[in-house]
Amino acid sequence: MDKRLARLEQLVDASLRLSGRAIICVMQASAQLIQAIALMILLTTAPALGSDWDRGVALYNKGDFRRALAEFQDIAQERPDAAGAWYYIGLCEFKLKRYDRVELPLSHAIDLLEIQSPSNTDIAGAWYTIGVSYFLSSQYEKAIAPLNRYIEITTKAKREIDPSARTALARSYFFLDRFDEALPLLAAGSSDKTGDKSKEIAANLYYQAVIYFKREDDVRAAAALREAAKANPEDPAALELLTESLMRRARKTNSAAVWNEAAEAGEKLRAVRDDEKTAGIQGRAFLGAKQFDRAVAPLERIARAETSNGQAWLYYGIALSRSGKMRKAMEALEITIQLMPDSIPAMSELGYVYESDKQYQQALRIYEKAYGVSNDPAMKESMERVRTLAAQQP
Repeated sequence: MDKRLARLEQLVDASLRLSGRAIICVMQASAQLIQAIALMILLTTAPALGSDWDRGVALYNKGDFRRALAEFQDIAQERPDAAGAWYYIGLCEFKLKRYDRVELPLSHAIDLLEIQSPSNTDIAGAWYTIGVSYFLSSQYEKAIAPLNRYIEITTKAKREIDPSARTALARSYFFLDRFDEALPLLAAGSSDKTGDKSKEIAANLYYQAVIYFKREDDVRAAAALREAAKANPEDPAALELLTESLMRRARKTNSAAVWNEAAEAGEKLRAVRDDEKTAGIQGRAFLGAKQFDRAVAPLERIARAETSNGQAWLYYGIALSRSGKMRKAMEALEITIQLMPDSIPAMSELGYVYESDKQYQQALRIYEKAYGVSNDPAMKESMERVRTLAAQQP
């Protein structure tokens, strides 16, 4: 379980990388709205600040945020009560990705506005930017309060909530393992059909599925991952987790249909990411689905790449054995036993291979070793059976 959860964290990181650009683009678009808000605030609270203001705005609009920042800092020094100047200072720091410097000026802007214009709903923009800054700097605990404050103010004002705020809040809860709070926000994000948001929808579905997977609710996990794969067919993280979830459910239920679906998901994964990790997953899915011929190639790839991995050689040997490639199966299973001398599955399979090839003395040798290790009555029965067959052999 520890290894599976560690792998899950890697998958989460992979999915975050895939969806992060889209989130930031939405957040940057929201920052443009905040810019317009800042102008209105300044004109309301400090209507005549002269050329510094004009230069600052012009520089900001040109994307020269460092020089714009200097202009607004001059304004704030001359007029400490100019909420708009403090607001722009926070925006400049945000645009410069100096997220640790965003909260102080924006908090000051909020304090001023709550005195000068306490009913001004544009205060929400400052809370939004503070929360997003903490999220982007991976300070998820600190992101929660300002993002919730933004949502509270915006809801009370009956204004539309920016979807990126819910996204940042949901993922902050997720990364803090506060799954009960994350799930409804992720569900809301995955049902937002406005615009071209297929990758964002897929990411939200993926995070829901990770929660269900961690809770070992593979029915819900697979359902969310199927939808995620439809929304973003090129996302290997969703396809990988779908295959793993289906295989775990198939092992629990012994369902041939679920094993076959896992094999199909593994094929889709290989179409977007053809590497050794995928080969291992695909090979195990084919093995579970009893598609032994198809399991051979991916499992051989892993065994040849990881020559000291006894489990990889075992899976490869079983695939060869069940697909009728007995000579190669013998070689693979002998290597397995060298690497894992006490592996009962390896000895049982190798004994079966020798017995099927009518090499009864070799089969007896392996079954005797397996019985000596396990004291398993089934191994004793196999010993007696091949001993009789050996005696009958000319």
